[in-house]
Amino acid sequence: METLFRKFLGGLFNSNLAEHLSGWDEATGDYTKANLFSLTGIIALIIAVTLCVAFYYIINHPRFNRWWNWFTVLITVAVINFGIGFGITLSDVLNENISSDIWSISWIDCLGFGLANLIMASLIFIICSFIIKWGSRNAKYSPF
Repeated sequence: METLFRKFLGGLFNSNLAEHLSGWDEATGDYTKANLFSLTGIIALIIAVTLCVAFYYIINHPRFNRWWNWFTVLITVAVINFGIGFGITLSDVLNENISSDIWSISWIDCLGFGLANLIMASLIFIICSFIIKWGSRNAKYSPF
């Protein structure tokens, strides 16, 4: 997950924040803290797949077989994952849980990481939708 965040979405947040999210610890001079890229990526994956499966197999009602219902679930996935990405990083900034040799991390960088997490989760949801929608009885033509 870290590679996907850094290579494709790294322009949305500061490289110092990327070092913090990778687990940089000034005391040890190595990446010994928790890798928050992996944590947020796994959370994004779980939320996107769970809501996708819920839409196609649990809700699965003809009344919800419209593109705007699918889009509502996509927006829900995006908003939840934005909140998680933004919240995790902002809490570290506000609680000063960032190594002192990594400086210049602001709430704007946290906002950028929240957007990166939003994009990642949205892509996961869209890919999951195209993979599993064919097995749904009522929503197999949603969104297209």
